[in-house]
Amino acid sequence: MGRVRIKDIAEIAKVSVGTVDRVIHNRPEVSSSTREKIQKLLQDFNYKPDIAARSLALKREIHLAVVMPKVLQDHTFWELPRQGIQRALSDLDHAQVHMHCFEFDQMDRDGFSHIVDRFPYERVEGVLFAPVFEKESLTFLERCAGKNLPVVLFNSLLESPYVSSYVGQDAYQSGLVAARLIAYGLESEGDVAIVNMSGRKYHYAHIIDREQGFRDYFLNVQNRGRQLISINLNGADDQLLREELDRICMSYRIAGLFVTNSRVHKVARFLADTGRDRVRLVGYDLLPENIQFLKQDLIDFLLSQKPEEQAYRGLTSLFNLVVFNREPEEKQWLPIDIITRENLAYYKPKSFE
Repeated sequence: MGRVRIKDIAEIAKVSVGTVDRVIHNRPEVSSSTREKIQKLLQDFNYKPDIAARSLALKREIHLAVVMPKVLQDHTFWELPRQGIQRALSDLDHAQVHMHCFEFDQMDRDGFSHIVDRFPYERVEGVLFAPVFEKESLTFLERCAGKNLPVVLFNSLLESPYVSSYVGQDAYQSGLVAARLIAYGLESEGDVAIVNMSGRKYHYAHIIDREQGFRDYFLNVQNRGRQLISINLNGADDQLLREELDRICMSYRIAGLFVTNSRVHKVARFLADTGRDRVRLVGYDLLPENIQFLKQDLIDFLLSQKPEEQAYRGLTSLFNLVVFNREPEEKQWLPIDIITRENLAYYKPKSFE
């Protein structure tokens, strides 16, 4: 065997490339037995990182791109991935990284297609991408592959052979977790509603997976006559949302509400205004408006997606792949953190303090 590579060590140890990389750089999340096995292989094969190549790589300009939704005035979620990207760039300030940002409106399919058509495929070396429109996003991935551009996804997973890595949660499992949180101790006669406020739901693979996980949980437990109702809104029109919530609360005995994205504060405000504060409410993300209602116990549980961490890990993985040919793990799963008023202080983003 010639000069041994990280990939060779991973194949022999029957672990991922990412696991070997973590051992080499003394990072956590590796069991002691696996760490010892990999360290022995590294020693046996006299593995040494190519310092000369590393030094040479860092002397050139590196052009990367991020393609993600815009930050909207009434919805600050996408500000968090931006902060993760800035943190990654700060950590990479020893390298000449030029970041090219392409933002699109989540409600504008044609606008995203325009980005796909005019994207500078020849002038960047890798893409960090938060997909929304499934069909158009798959087309974008195919075009990137045609130009040998590696793509790292975050926030929403698309199954495609052209994806180098995905950083984020298992959306289906987070739906299961949300269902268990609502079902635990819920009165037997109470009905449960799923609230989708993500524009056209079929644009978002992770929203569909969350709802499926939630539904499957209730299908696999004794329902005791409990009904499962859906509200699907094409956008986040506050008046329409309130009308729909009022309708189902009058038509059913609603005991629990699951909001499939971070706009859960809109539902919490409705519950507060109509005196329905005993309805169990679960949604996503530590946005300032969500934190406000969590503190008031109008939101019972928030599931944190760690959007800042997703973007940070995504960009770091892309950089290491482009510059050092360091293959990331195919799926970099982040934990599904359950946040309540009692443990909020340990999770609250510093940027919101």
